[in-house]
Amino acid sequence: MKQPSRHALRRGSLVGITLVFAVLIAACAERRIDLEDDDTRSMVALLMPQRVRIVEAFTGFRSFDDDEIPDGIELLFQPLDTYGDPVKIAGSVRVELFAYKQASGITKGQRICEPWQIDLLTSDDQHRYWNVITGMYEVPLELPAGTQPTGSKYVLALTYNSPLGEHMTSDCEVALSRPVQ
Repeated sequence: MKQPSRHALRRGSLVGITLVFAVLIAACAERRIDLEDDDTRSMVALLMPQRVRIVEAFTGFRSFDDDEIPDGIELLFQPLDTYGDPVKIAGSVRVELFAYKQASGITKGQRICEPWQIDLLTSDDQHRYWNVITGMYEVPLELPAGTQPTGSKYVLALTYNSPLGEHMTSDCEVALSRPVQ
């Protein structure tokens, strides 16, 4: 029986290797997720934020420089999934500061300053704000120059806008331990 030539063996090996690569490439091809499918939408929803909350115990007025006069607010917030576990988010967060209205069903008074816009769109954004230990976003909100808090209580309102067009909100009251004079 005649043995195959070296040339035939090489050609057979190349065909085999080419077939293996073709199968691997097909296996690695991008697959589209059909969000119109109810089962798929339910599975994706398990991992997506279902609500967002400002962590009131750690959010409040702070001094970001060497003096003790508050010049901003340290905001800590958590997006939570279906199970109440913290998750990272992509999108944008809008934060507004309002005067507190006493003896009213609606505690938001006049807006104190222009809203802050926090973008969570890149890996750098995530590294800048996400605290892996606490599972919270930590955002320093500096008050605009010339804005001094004079009251003792305020309302901080957060709105998360997801890339899918969803909006989630959270409000909390923040107190100034002693009004600036």
